[in-house]
Amino acid sequence: MPRLQKVSEKVFAEIAETPQKKASYMSFLGIDKVLGLPEPPELKEMKEMYREILVEVKDSVSTLASLEEIIVQIRCKNVIDQELRLSLSRNYIYARSIFYRRGTKINDIRVVIGTTEDFHEPLDVLINDFDFRGICTTKLREAMEKEIKKNINQLKTLIRQ
Repeated sequence: MPRLQKVSEKVFAEIAETPQKKASYMSFLGIDKVLGLPEPPELKEMKEMYREILVEVKDSVSTLASLEEIIVQIRCKNVIDQELRLSLSRNYIYARSIFYRRGTKINDIRVVIGTTEDFHEPLDVLINDFDFRGICTTKLREAMEKEIKKNINQLKTLIRQ
């Protein structure tokens, strides 16, 4: 779907812990046990140094990941017109566009626009209708702004701690 994949590129968001995913750096430290590899003294020493530094930067990585998520979401909001797609489920018409949320596998956001009874044209006609696109863009933008606002509030709480 996304033609503008650079819009949703991330760095820290991919490694930081989420409620659904263990932090990549913790997985990295556990590889030896998972693979049943020996841990000679020099490896243990390096891993301990890694852990010590990690303790110092973990909160900063989490904050950077939260900031990245918001930045990517704002970028996504700016490309709705280029990324707008329509889909049909039962008789409901959905508008969707690229949108990143940490912890979710699907990088889009979907909103119900109406039913096939509300809009009698097929999707390939509706996607090119100026007024219909306006409705879709408005509803997608509102849903995105709600998510962005929630994330900004969470970030402010995180920074105050």
